[in-house]
Amino acid sequence: MRNFLFLVFFITSFNISSEETISRWMSDYFKRIHGHIADENYDKALDELELGVTNYFRNGRTYEAALCYQLYGQYYAVQSQYTEAVPWFEKALATDKMPRIGMQEVRFQLAQTYFMIGNYKNVIALLEEFIRVGERYKFPVSARINLLMAYSHGRLDEYEPAYFHITAANNKSDKPQIDWIEYAFSLAMKLENLDDAEDLGTRLLFLEPNKKKYWNQVSALYFAKDFELDSLSALELAYENDTLNKESDYLLLAKYYLYQKSPLKSVLVLNDGIEKDFVKENEENLKLLSSSYFYARDLKNGIKILVKAEKISDDPELSYRLGTYAFDSENYKLAISSFDIAKERGWNKIPGRIELIKGISFFELDDVEQARSNLILAANFDDTKDTAEGWLSYIDQF
Repeated sequence: MRNFLFLVFFITSFNISSEETISRWMSDYFKRIHGHIADENYDKALDELELGVTNYFRNGRTYEAALCYQLYGQYYAVQSQYTEAVPWFEKALATDKMPRIGMQEVRFQLAQTYFMIGNYKNVIALLEEFIRVGERYKFPVSARINLLMAYSHGRLDEYEPAYFHITAANNKSDKPQIDWIEYAFSLAMKLENLDDAEDLGTRLLFLEPNKKKYWNQVSALYFAKDFELDSLSALELAYENDTLNKESDYLLLAKYYLYQKSPLKSVLVLNDGIEKDFVKENEENLKLLSSSYFYARDLKNGIKILVKAEKISDDPELSYRLGTYAFDSENYKLAISSFDIAKERGWNKIPGRIELIKGISFFELDDVEQARSNLILAANFDDTKDTAEGWLSYIDQF
């Protein structure tokens, strides 16, 4: 996983930030080296790099020298020779001769390299500086920065900051990333943040309803949160004998069945209680019924129940969650309408997030103008700027 993480981030990372400050010959020289690395022609790349370090950049503190050192670091990094890559990236950074955006690129590449060799404290220090510079000069701080921060804090058992950054990464992502959501769930459990853990676990089951392992992760939550195990056998017997007559007992039994990994029984009990007027069709009970449907892999009915809950609720969080589930299931019209309702009700937990997902939804519906206008709005906010600009560039190709 580590190698894959690095290579995905590296592939498109090299860029001569200010070509006009160097000669055409030097520009071609650097592009030639980068081409050799991209083609895995490492012998030729090394010959060119050694020529540059020996003959061209002897003073060692010019912009051109910094670019050469950066390429030297990449030369080693893509071959998984991370220990050898570190001093070259450090040397490039130490020249202090690159444009700010170029320095940001080198910081990130060096942070990745530190991560590969297990130097997590250096990763964190470097990316904290990356974030400070990004916020000061309005450079994008993308989801991958938060992801690397989250993993690094996690390796050091620093769960609070790890959870903060993985949450930020998930919020910035344009599509649900299963691995990221899984990691957020595991951290929420470690931190005993059970409400968040339940939401994350439900979304995992929604996204991957056939993965049994998620049951093992989330089922215990229903008994970890707020009720006792006493008298459950008596409740089951009472229900079987049709003598259950209290809402609290129906709800307890339904949650018990979820704990027992029997969501169909939970659905049956809740629908039965609603039909008999023992269970109120309020927001909380409908959310429990919706979750039961999701756990039973009945996504259609789960969403239908959330739509019903939205009509009797004024909670913007519920509308936002419904929009997220609708987007995940490619029901883009419902996603847009639910996000509009969430916005009207005051949802602004992550500025730009609704506009970003609405923009993507409109694009999927072939409404390019509405997509562009929403993405332009999303590009005005720090957390969604990078992703929104990427989508705008993509749309402009059509």
